[in-house]
Amino acid sequence: MFALILVAICIFGAAIGQILMKSGMNQVGEIRNMGQLFTLDTLVRMFTNPRIIAGILCYGIALILWLGAMSTLNASFIYPLMSLAYVLTAIFAMIYLKESITIMHWIGIACVVVGCFLIVRTGY
Repeated sequence: MFALILVAICIFGAAIGQILMKSGMNQVGEIRNMGQLFTLDTLVRMFTNPRIIAGILCYGIALILWLGAMSTLNASFIYPLMSLAYVLTAIFAMIYLKESITIMHWIGIACVVVGCFLIVRTGY
């Protein structure tokens, strides 16, 4: 049970990390090509942005917890559950970033949730 709690926290951590990093990148501005991505100015703006730093920290904490969960659960069981982070990310993006989600996107999200439900039903 402890490992499943770790997985749940990892799922939330990954989704929150994505939202924080996207929010930070909205502040940094649009990057149009590889040359612009790897300029010193862009890299400094990215890695000094508080939201991006917070997102990376969320990912780092989630990674440590993920390793703890992997020590006891089968990878074939828990790794597909990480797809629930896609679901949460879409929902958080809609709420916090005001992104629109199409009906086809919702259908895809429903498929992910059904797939995770089937995996959990098989046990770990």
